[in-house]
Formats: sequence, C-alpha cells, structure tokens
Amino acid sequence: MYQVPKNISARFEFFSGFGWKELFYVLLGLSLGFFVYLILSLFTHSPVRYLVVFIFTGLAYFAVIPGPDGSSVLNLIKYYLKWSKKQKRYLYVQGGYTN
Repeated sequence: MYQVPKNISARFEFFSGFGWKELFYVLLGLSLGFFVYLILSLFTHSPVRYLVVFIFTGLAYFAVIPGPDGSSVLNLIKYYLKWSKKQKRYLYVQGGYTN
C-alpha cells in the first residue's frame, strides 16, 4: 500500500484549481468576446466594445474557477440539471387527503 499526501493532485494545474480544462473555457470566452467585439465594431467605434472582451473572459473565468468547497459554477449547474431530472418522492400531499 502506498501513502499519498493529500495535497498531491492527479491532474496538471497551472495554479491551484486552474488546469487545462479551465484554460480552455477561458480561451473560449475570450474568443467569444472577440467575436462579439468584431460584430460591434461594424456598428460603432465606441470604446465600450473593448469592454465586451473583458466581460466575456471574466465570466468564463468565474464560471470555471473552483470555490472554497472545490466546485465551480459550471459544476453546480451540472449537478442541478442532473438533480432536476431525477424523480422525486413526495411524502405529503398539499391540501390533505380526501375520502
């Protein structure tokens, strides 16, 4: 039997909680923000269009970065969707029983 310390992670991480998968999602958000920037640049030349790139990149980052309990917003959404598809058993009927 091998004893592995708890602080050893099985996956590669650039820094704690941020690995290849998170980097992919952040780059996806960056590319989506750049695409919206290009569309906005057809209609306006306002400096606000630069803000769109930062907003999409920031949202992607905060969606995938793990919180204090180790789960990210994306994981919580996945857990909720899986939970909402399960059948639930209700023990009580609202309004009482009718005979």
